[in-house]
Amino acid sequence: MTAFLTIVLVLLSLFLVLLILLQRTSGGMGSALGGGAADQVFGGGSAAVLTKWTVWGVLLFFLLSFALYLKNQHNAGAPEPVAPNPTVAPKAPSSTGNATGPTPNLQIPPANPGSPPLSPPELEANASVQPDSNATPPNGPVTPSP
Repeated sequence: MTAFLTIVLVLLSLFLVLLILLQRTSGGMGSALGGGAADQVFGGGSAAVLTKWTVWGVLLFFLLSFALYLKNQHNAGAPEPVAPNPTVAPKAPSSTGNATGPTPNLQIPPANPGSPPLSPPELEANASVQPDSNATPPNGPVTPSP
């Protein structure tokens, strides 16, 4: 039902745009864009009819918009029913008190694969060492390209 009302609302808005473009303007740029074309097509007395249709179309547009708003607000307030999945059982907490299981032993690989990993005291001692500015990079010397 909501999809049907939305389609009607879009068609009504296109119809209103057409009605507004057909109405007589006071001149200026509107006459260059087709304003006042209704007099040429429908005759001189069409301005009152087009004005009435525009008023009723705008009222219908606002009523449809408000109805769709209320319907969407009603649907947003009601949670969708979720069927329970009987095949999945909840996990029991482990005896260590950690509900996610044992902590994996994650180790960061060394930067230089040929050297043994450093222990925490060695890491702290090496943290204060500054790189040598004259040292050759591991991939060889860098030469500027022409």
